[in-house]
Amino acid sequence: MSDKTQEKPQSTTRDLSQEDAERLIGGEITPGEFLGLSPERLYKIATLGHGMLKSGQLQQALEIFEGLTAASPYDSVFHCHLAATLARLERFDEAKSSYTRSLELNIANVDSLVGRGELYLRESKLPEALKDIQAALTLDPKAERDTTKRARATLLVLQRMAEGK
Repeated sequence: MSDKTQEKPQSTTRDLSQEDAERLIGGEITPGEFLGLSPERLYKIATLGHGMLKSGQLQQALEIFEGLTAASPYDSVFHCHLAATLARLERFDEAKSSYTRSLELNIANVDSLVGRGELYLRESKLPEALKDIQAALTLDPKAERDTTKRARATLLVLQRMAEGK
């Protein structure tokens, strides 16, 4: 045997109490809170998922965002990123549902408005698409976000089409 004894790594989980379990069941805390996951930790995980989404690792991104929406079901951003991933996977109905859920949690989520608006356009639902796109542009009139730049370009194309140009 070695002179050195191996130390057991310290656990990163916290003790789970009956009170916390009851609060979870009662909807007072989220699964993420129950497990001791801080918002900062969840957003670090989301950053990894977003990188995977951007690099085309869609299945891995999907798993991350499904986990994040389960851990923190009231976070609009996580639902928005899940929706974007689903849209890239061409699971459009699920994507629209996730964008809608994101907007139920935060009606001012510009990325969700644009994403859902684009999905409405795919379905040829022009009034719904315009409503979402215009709401996004109202919230970000200078088009500082990439999604609102895309929305502005889409709106210009639609206007030219309507004018017959």
